[in-house]
Amino acid sequence: MKNKLILSIFLACGIFAFILIADLLSKHFIFQALPNAGDSMEVISGFFNFLHVENSGAAWGMLAGRPIFLIIISLVILGVYLWFYAIRLKKHKGNTSIVLSISVGLIVGGCFGNLIDRVVFGYVRDFINLQFMEFPVFNVADISLTIGIILMIAYFIFIYSKEDKKQEMLMKDLADFRGNNEVANIIEIEMPKDDENSNGDQKDNEQKVDESASKSSEEIAEGKDGSQTPQKSQEGNKNEG
Repeated sequence: MKNKLILSIFLACGIFAFILIADLLSKHFIFQALPNAGDSMEVISGFFNFLHVENSGAAWGMLAGRPIFLIIISLVILGVYLWFYAIRLKKHKGNTSIVLSISVGLIVGGCFGNLIDRVVFGYVRDFINLQFMEFPVFNVADISLTIGIILMIAYFIFIYSKEDKKQEMLMKDLADFRGNNEVANIIEIEMPKDDENSNGDQKDNEQKVDESASKSSEEIAEGKDGSQTPQKSQEGNKNEG
């Protein structure tokens, strides 16, 4: 159980660290190559390019110019999701779905990547621009957040209830197993007492047999002595005559 718990936490932390490093490094190198807002670099013509965008809001420019509010919202979401993850790990002793651990790593890594930008720069550094459709410019942290949220939704729809049912069945089986062990222990404790009682009864029976045998031998010996005494008296009478 402890090994599974450690592996679940290690998986989530590993994904978090990978996403955070990849996001910060990609932003650093792209914005070094494209130092001014609006600068672009063609990657796959007609598909996507790199574009320097300073996003002071959320997706599609929502809540623009309110970085403090977005920082607080990000921290609250992070706190709630990490609290939920810790509760699930404690309840299931590490036997949680790998989907949940991956989702936690992706969401926390993405949140921290954009959160660091908001704290340090006052805006999020976006640079991936899809040319074939109208879509907000995004970054590695946004990709991580999107995949993490999809996995989180899938976990709640397909896995959450099954995981709880599996845990209930496991606890029931464990309770039955412990009950059977207690019954077995009680039987083992009582069996020697029964053996002692039977041994005591056997000894009493043997003692009674020995006593009856000794009594009968004594009676036989007395009978012999009684039969010899009259014969001796008759012989004495003959001699006197």
